[in-house]
Amino acid sequence: MKTGALRDVLVPRNAIVHPRDDPSGEGTFVGLEHIEPHTGRRIGSLPIRLEKLTGRKARFYGGDIVYGYLRPYLNKVWVADFDGYCSVDQYVFRPTEAVVAGFIAAFMRSPLFLESAPIDESPGQLPRIRLDEVLDVRVPLPPIEVQRRVADDLSEQLGAIDRMSRDIEAQREAIGALPGALLRRAFEAIDTA
Repeated sequence: MKTGALRDVLVPRNAIVHPRDDPSGEGTFVGLEHIEPHTGRRIGSLPIRLEKLTGRKARFYGGDIVYGYLRPYLNKVWVADFDGYCSVDQYVFRPTEAVVAGFIAAFMRSPLFLESAPIDESPGQLPRIRLDEVLDVRVPLPPIEVQRRVADDLSEQLGAIDRMSRDIEAQREAIGALPGALLRRAFEAIDTA
């Protein structure tokens, strides 16, 4: 199968918004905390006013891959479905037309990616992967229709896992409520006895 380096199929976006540039307007911020580990699912966001920025923010656009390079083992990789801003602890990549963003993002969340990308674990710093090291990782590059099928299948399967996880959580909550309900019933029964 054909392979290539990520640098062959991803273009880093270096669009940084800095407070000293007096930006204005509104936007949506998606930080590391807003991306679920391992799934690529966005679980939150924040509205921001650009004129109130206290630090730099990276700009992303719909279709871009937003990659959390701090603590890379958390696999916080999201394909943006709108334009917005993220922390500078995230790399933003524009996929070329040779690849499907969902396929590349899934690869970047995979154990194969982490096994190939050297993680810098310098003392006193959070583990991280440098931009050039991300771009040097080799990726399988099947035909575009295969990439699309793999990305769609993974999305469907991750959706099923998410639904199961929500069902299990609902069952845990119901089970957690049982002891209180049993105690209530037992002591309410004393009043009628």
